[in-house]
Amino acid sequence: MLRKKLKFSKKPLALTPNPDILTPMQTNTITTNLTLPTNPVQLASALTGKTVHYTTKKDSSVTFDRERVFKVESVEDVSISQSTGDQYVNVKIIDPQDGGQEKYRNLIVNRISTVV
Repeated sequence: MLRKKLKFSKKPLALTPNPDILTPMQTNTITTNLTLPTNPVQLASALTGKTVHYTTKKDSSVTFDRERVFKVESVEDVSISQSTGDQYVNVKIIDPQDGGQEKYRNLIVNRISTVV
């Protein structure tokens, strides 16, 4: 019988001097905690054709929470409330949570949380 003495390396296996740190995949299309532009033309451009998450002031009859999802078809007007100073957008939306109906809504810009 042959017996060989095996020598093991004292170096750790599969370690590199500078390991790569992997970050989770992120999408550039979703914007949360956003600051939408105040310029009406830029605001209309930023919202048209996008899906937005909107928090309503009052309880919703469609969802149990105040969070709503709208698909913005077009922005009709951008205005500022004289009493509160809030910026509003008058938009034509498709409401997927209400059977996909087309509606016109006035949305407060500060209550839009996500634009996809």
